[in-house]
Amino acid sequence: MFSRSLAILIAPWLPTAALILSLGPAHTASDLIAGTLAVVLSGFALVSRRIGFAVSVVAAWVALTAFIFPSTLVEEVIAISWATAMFACMAGPFSEPARVYRVASPPAASVPSDGRLPLAA
Repeated sequence: MFSRSLAILIAPWLPTAALILSLGPAHTASDLIAGTLAVVLSGFALVSRRIGFAVSVVAAWVALTAFIFPSTLVEEVIAISWATAMFACMAGPFSEPARVYRVASPPAASVPSDGRLPLAA
């Protein structure tokens, strides 16, 4: 649950980087659309685990765009590092909420009527 909250903070970095840095037109458009979609979905990911996987799919798309579109080293680093962070936060091992398991205790050992415990042999 903590990592999904952390993803809400990381998600706006991609559209912000697309606006601040001079990226190519294909990467700018892809980063703005995918980043905005990831920001909206990561807010809803606190409610449903399935939406977290949808954000992971968006992050996988962003990681693939570094290899699909012609890109510079800066564009590849931004896309892959953001996508890796989002994927790890949304589908990683710490994105699962904490669970409490309750196990029935074994039946109590029978105590003799005189109140003494049996001695080991």
